Amino acid sequence: MQIASRSADSLTVRTLRLAAFVILALCAPPAVCVASDVVASSRTASIVHDSARQLWTIANDVVQLDVQADPGIDLRLIQLRIPQTGDRFPIPDDSGATLTVDGQPGRIGRAADGYSIASVRGEALPLGVDLIVQTVFRRTLVVTRHYALYDDSPTFEMWTTVESKRSAPYTLADLNAFALTVPAGIVRWVNGLRGDASDVVRDDAFSLQARLLSDGDEVALGSTMRSSEDVVPWIAVEGKQTFFGGVMWSGAWSITASRRGDAIALRAGLGSTTTTLAAGESKSGPHGFLGIVPGPATEATKAMTTFIVNGVRGGRQLAPLVTYNMWFAYGTRIDEDVVRREMEGAAAVGTELFVLDAGWYADAGELGTFDFESGLGRWIADERRFPSGLRALTEYAHQLGMKFGLWMEPERVFLDLVGRAGEVAEPWLATAGGSYESPRTAQICLASDKARQWVFAQVTSVIDAVQPDYLKWDNNFWINCDRSGHGHGAEDGNFAHVTGLYDLLSDLRARYPGLLIENVSGGGNRLDVGMLRYTDVGWMDDRTVPSVRVRHNAQGLSTVFPLAYLLSFAMEHESEPLHNGPDLLLSLRSRMMGVLGTCIRHAEFSEGETADIARQVAIYKSLRDVIATSSATLLTPQAASDDAPWDALQARGAHGGAVIVAVQNDPGVDRITVRPRDLGPAITYEVRSVDQGVLGSAKGDVLMADGIEILASPISAAHVLTLAPAAAPGDFRP
Repeated sequence: MQIASRSADSLTVRTLRLAAFVILALCAPPAVCVASDVVASSRTASIVHDSARQLWTIANDVVQLDVQADPGIDLRLIQLRIPQTGDRFPIPDDSGATLTVDGQPGRIGRAADGYSIASVRGEALPLGVDLIVQTVFRRTLVVTRHYALYDDSPTFEMWTTVESKRSAPYTLADLNAFALTVPAGIVRWVNGLRGDASDVVRDDAFSLQARLLSDGDEVALGSTMRSSEDVVPWIAVEGKQTFFGGVMWSGAWSITASRRGDAIALRAGLGSTTTTLAAGESKSGPHGFLGIVPGPATEATKAMTTFIVNGVRGGRQLAPLVTYNMWFAYGTRIDEDVVRREMEGAAAVGTELFVLDAGWYADAGELGTFDFESGLGRWIADERRFPSGLRALTEYAHQLGMKFGLWMEPERVFLDLVGRAGEVAEPWLATAGGSYESPRTAQICLASDKARQWVFAQVTSVIDAVQPDYLKWDNNFWINCDRSGHGHGAEDGNFAHVTGLYDLLSDLRARYPGLLIENVSGGGNRLDVGMLRYTDVGWMDDRTVPSVRVRHNAQGLSTVFPLAYLLSFAMEHESEPLHNGPDLLLSLRSRMMGVLGTCIRHAEFSEGETADIARQVAIYKSLRDVIATSSATLLTPQAASDDAPWDALQARGAHGGAVIVAVQNDPGVDRITVRPRDLGPAITYEVRSVDQGVLGSAKGDVLMADGIEILASPISAAHVLTLAPAAAPGDFRP
């Protein structure tokens, strides 16, 4: 079959001989009939107790975990199973959670280490189930282990809580999320921000990494400060099956993968963190997650999306909005008239969310256009520049059909404000070795109850007064506090601050359930699955140009995060101008596989350029149903690598459609054949170019085998193709 091309984009397919497939039902061997009770269930997940074997089975339609746990025996993970394939993985006895108590290491739930199981129960969650095993360590420390599983997800969430029952404090270390030994395979991970590199094209921020370990080798990943400063807290071991997991934590963490013969021991937690548990106090360790999928690591990416939505977010879907932000275009040189003018320009091109960034408060900009530190922490609008107040801007955005967002950096304060009446008290500030480690600002230690209450009051006061739809929560500085008087010791200030941050964000969620929150965190320094519980969009990197860097970031990070969480902006830059630039469409389309943002001065653009922006915004909106529910698949080497003359990323939505953005990087390579993934083999897809219209139709198996040939185009180096089931024509028509 040949499909003729009508444009510079062309689709080439050949007739394929269809192979016959035999579907084999792989069933478990017949079991001895024993009494089993379903103790908790949701739509697809359940917990079953086999009292005769003292076995608890946590399962859904894609994964099963057997846990031995009843009073009088040791807590043990027995086996993992994939129901679709029948594959079973016995779990070695050295697996399971660990904890060091007063210097004594041990595995939670093992009698030889001083533990006894007090109770086991199952609880139903809104979209899953939770097996709760309560153990007691030497009669005075209650250690509870949770194993949660969610509908349709092959991923378990695991965590530990501890509660003291004695009068003397406990010293706790080795706060472990999980430990599991799996079959050996290729170890994969994703780099973090990696600092402010001077070479924005060739540095290794958010680069995909892979390593085949030899016996005795180890990969040690982690951070001592914020979660994704060096590496994203996620790992996978890819073989016939792929095991994957990570730590849902925004501060210091550790993951190791150690090769031992034909197996790899995975261990995830807080590394060297030591904390004190006071009399009567309770604490929760970091949540971890662990999953298994048949096939390659790309299957783990799909599984992560389901886990994040159904588990981490409790069913709250991600809704990417076309976003405008003022910062890179104006800095602090803003006032009411400027903001209203840009609101009108943003609304005219179809923007849905307008965000007023840093600089709206008094004293901002004293040292220059991008000085947002002056006045930081005095969350009152500058009456000179905003005489009508910020609430009037919320109302004006709504009149124009947009949501309104507001920037804050609640975890930091300008030092000149410290100690003033009603402002931050100096004892609340974080120090390391007695220093704030910043000449003009200081971090507020959220471990301090009084400090956290003050921050919450400031944030809620602003929200109540302005009533924004969206809060941009930034954090441009970090130290590990070792100051006394905050409720932590010299070694666990990082742990205590993150715990306080989560408490604060949880309280905001409860008070403002409809508020959208952006996780900024200094540009990619705090990108982790833990923040997805509290925030709705994540800012990838302050280095939001050139476009190849943005695509590189999205292609790396979408291994772990849903595309609909990843935000970047198209903006003016000398290396890649938008106004009178060579390829305006390239800049906008490079940001479509995520949350599309712009940061421009609308009045500087010609009528034709404005029309182009509006059309690209409309195209993005037509793709959004796929982007919002999709998992990503990289169809080429990652952008900005030496062997990527083209780069292409596919988004496949939950309802069957797909989007491919392919970009020509090397003018000397004028075509590429991309092979889509995960299509329905027997489904006929209409393939469409957003520039040229329908290119043709073919069945999914043909498209996946023979691919789609894309030719260089005079319109743009960036090509956007949509694949829609033919039974649903018009789904992708911008």
